[in-house]
Amino acid sequence: MTRHVTDWLGAYLDGELGGLRVPRVEAHVAECARCQAELDGLRALTVLLQESPPAEAIMPAERFVANVGLRLRDRPGQSAPQRAMEMGWRLVPVGLLGALAFVQSTFIVTWVVRVALWMGWGGSFAARWLPVSRGEWLVSELLSLPGASLAEAAGVILRFLGNGGPLGWSSTLYLVLLVLIGLLYWSWLASWWVRRQPHRLGVRDEAG
Repeated sequence: MTRHVTDWLGAYLDGELGGLRVPRVEAHVAECARCQAELDGLRALTVLLQESPPAEAIMPAERFVANVGLRLRDRPGQSAPQRAMEMGWRLVPVGLLGALAFVQSTFIVTWVVRVALWMGWGGSFAARWLPVSRGEWLVSELLSLPGASLAEAAGVILRFLGNGGPLGWSSTLYLVLLVLIGLLYWSWLASWWVRRQPHRLGVRDEAG
């Protein structure tokens, strides 16, 4: 018999081969070195599997999910106030952006209203709120300084500062608010950078 019986060796070794095939396989294996080596390999593999410890049963998915949930609950987490503070800290840039948008929109609306009043669109309302332009008032006050006494000069300076300086209260307040928002934003960036440093140092230590 020249045809190899490698396809039957597994069933022969397991005792599942029946009929006249058993003596044919045995006779062939006795004469064929290749099939004999294949059979010896299957027998060695069977012995190895029998001697190996039984594999642990696979955990059901429901039990695995339950165990993960228990471990997550056992981990120490942040308290409600800490989570609220963390969320508020993360929303600081959003609040600063909203404040910047509010300040800019308020300044634009104020500027448009003042321009409209200066152009005489307000009628009596404009005469009441803007009797004299800021430029005329500033020039008249400065021209009165050379012949004024020390007390009058001090009064002019106080009125000058009381009206918001050379830019007026609206422009001065707008610039102050812009500077304040910028400082708060850079302070938040600095705190964010500081909070990131322990994480980066930990990553470097693990890499080293």
